[in-house]
Amino acid sequence: MDDKVYITDNFFSSGYTDIKNEQNEKIGYLDLKSVFSSGVTVYDQHTTKLAEGRFKGFFSSQWIVMNADGVMLGTLKTSWFSFSKKYTYTTSNGDLYNIHSPAFSREFTIYDEQNHEIASFRRNNSFFSSSAYELLNHTDKLTMEEFIIVVMGVNAIEKNKQASAANGRSVN
Repeated sequence: MDDKVYITDNFFSSGYTDIKNEQNEKIGYLDLKSVFSSGVTVYDQHTTKLAEGRFKGFFSSQWIVMNADGVMLGTLKTSWFSFSKKYTYTTSNGDLYNIHSPAFSREFTIYDEQNHEIASFRRNNSFFSSSAYELLNHTDKLTMEEFIIVVMGVNAIEKNKQASAANGRSVN
């Protein structure tokens, strides 16, 4: 896949959405499993499954990233009690990536363990529309498919946090 892609969620987080490049050409698509499961699968334009992600369990806040064969590539976790948005993605081989966004920002940066920026993504939609992201990959440490699943994991966790806050409860 390209180094810069655009991905979107659906309003009810189910169905299919396109993955597009800078020229607005479809280069793949996301299968957003259902509003209840929050699972996501990435396919290329030839309908070949590339990667998938889902919450570890029904009430879990851990997002699991898997390859096309269902082998776990890593786990995404959040820091629930922080003014800024902080996430940690840990790969199966132990590599650690920090994802950070200042409070009230729509921009996220992904850093490796040496604090080098390896990717960034930006939410670029309006308040009442579905989440849409511009994702820019600066490295070959992780595939674009893996980054897409991580971004959709951040999106799913953010939606859970907002739902929890609206219901007046804390979820871990």
